[in-house]
Amino acid sequence: MRTKSYGLAFTCILATTVILLIFNDRRSNFHNLFTRQLKDNIQNIKDKFEGITNEKQLENDEKYLSLLGFGENARLYPDDVWHNSSLPVVVSYVKEGDTEQGVGLARNIGHFLPNHTLLIYNVGLAKSDVQALLTHCNSSRCILVDYDLSVFPSHVYDSKLHAFRPLVIQDALSRAGAVLYLDNRERLRTSRIGPLVNRSATTSVLTWRTHQRPVTTLTHPHMFLYFKASSDNFIFVPMVGLARLLVFNTDSVHANVMLPWVQCALTQDCIIPVGAQSGGCRFDKKPFYRYSGCHSYDVSALNIVLGLHFKFESELYALKDHPGQYFRRVGSHDTALELAALQENTTADGLPTPS
Repeated sequence: MRTKSYGLAFTCILATTVILLIFNDRRSNFHNLFTRQLKDNIQNIKDKFEGITNEKQLENDEKYLSLLGFGENARLYPDDVWHNSSLPVVVSYVKEGDTEQGVGLARNIGHFLPNHTLLIYNVGLAKSDVQALLTHCNSSRCILVDYDLSVFPSHVYDSKLHAFRPLVIQDALSRAGAVLYLDNRERLRTSRIGPLVNRSATTSVLTWRTHQRPVTTLTHPHMFLYFKASSDNFIFVPMVGLARLLVFNTDSVHANVMLPWVQCALTQDCIIPVGAQSGGCRFDKKPFYRYSGCHSYDVSALNIVLGLHFKFESELYALKDHPGQYFRRVGSHDTALELAALQENTTADGLPTPS
């Protein structure tokens, strides 16, 4: 009934617009004015329909959330954590084609952080690749976790969206209590990560800025609606990346950061709003905070929840310093060469000297 009412209203508005324009003396501007007025009316009707039929709601299915450690018996830092490993545990994932990177990361962490546990989540390796990785990650300090994504909504498995990353991080947090997440291309340069842990002691979250662009340039406008947030509040909040993330599962972070982040990842229209894409960025648009046409999926969602939780004060959770003091990134070519050398037993004992 309400749909019919809005349809009738649209017809009346359209008819009124045409009548008014017919009697307009400025006939030379007739076409432009008509087009502009018609577009405005159509958008108004569209917005009303969306307000009725598309109220944005995050996934709240208990069967998913309980699997990820949410609920009354959540394990929180510092009371319920691993005691058989130094914290934070290091966490990453591997999918098809990531075998070499997984091997390189396992050797790197074993060298620099021998008392910390490395959890590598398998989200798509072939059996032969699993065996190759287990050769270098099969101990109490390096664990390959077979993570079944099929129990979650189907979009979670899409590697382009990275919707599984928040789930992997949350699963590790619920196990250990504190996590240093690294993309499998990241490598440590040093064993001295104490300053990073100390830096995150107050807020329990530590990230790095990727560039000076604000969150609004790389986040589809419709994603903000799921968090009941206004994009205007983010036009001066700098974007942070997800190649590295240090997080402690405190009660506040658990409820206000991890829960909404995971819920968005589980909600297809939140993590990938209609029309969102990762390519074709246009940073020449004015003003500088305007949406570039590029959406960052799980990274965008993380930026929104962090901005909301810390009341848009990015200095509380985002480092401006270049991460090169602690980390380096390794390309696939170098890791392939390293693995080939290992398989041929031509490398020296221990980890090759990090560059």
